[in-house]
Amino acid sequence: MGHIKLGTLPRTKPWTEVVGLITAGADVAQIANATIRAADKAFSFVLTDEEFTEAVWLMTQLAIAAKKDSYAEHLESVGISLSQDTSLPDFAAAISEAMERNLEPNGSLSAFGEIAQRALVGTLVEHISPKLPSLYAPEPRDVRAALATLGKKHEFGKLSRTFFARLTNESMNYFLSKTLATHLGEGQRFATMNEMEQFEKALTTHCREASLIVEQFSADWFSKHKYEEGGDISRKSSNGFASYALKKMKDELKEGARADAR
Repeated sequence: MGHIKLGTLPRTKPWTEVVGLITAGADVAQIANATIRAADKAFSFVLTDEEFTEAVWLMTQLAIAAKKDSYAEHLESVGISLSQDTSLPDFAAAISEAMERNLEPNGSLSAFGEIAQRALVGTLVEHISPKLPSLYAPEPRDVRAALATLGKKHEFGKLSRTFFARLTNESMNYFLSKTLATHLGEGQRFATMNEMEQFEKALTTHCREASLIVEQFSADWFSKHKYEEGGDISRKSSNGFASYALKKMKDELKEGARADAR
């Protein structure tokens, strides 16, 4: 996916529509839906991308490990190395390193690979941080206890929803960033940086709302496959889940586009 050149996007017909909507001052939902249509081929490529599926695989394995007595050993088996005194920053770094190490034969991460990596790390930190003590510095045992909650059905649903919301939002920003920058300034769609930041916040909210479609599906999928596979989840199952969950996100955004047209 690193071969996608952002500068060529506005010259295609779908991106002319996106630029036109921005120029006309369309709302966030309309621009987001037009963006998902314009970037449809790229998002379709993500469905089978090894870096994307690796991020989802690591997410599933963190949830599986949470209910195992041999927690650290299971994580070690999928490339995540945690020491006895692991802090939250150490944990985040270990996830990033595991993803890069597991994909090392392919060289450095592509642009979308980095997006998937940031989405995964950001999602895990977002879900773990509130579970840590706020009155004193968290100890390694606090981090371990917080990680143990990820193995619950509803927690995996929430975790998955946040991941796909972040992934979609960052992907859209990847496509939109250059387009938005050309419409900043006096007399433009965004007169100030603050106005553009407000738009970006609204886009984040839009992706978060759309991601509701994957929450219950993810929770049910996790519970079903963990039971059927004897407490584990295979990479094949994880890859199938990754593709279908992202497809549900795309379909939900496209449904929003059809609703706007009515």
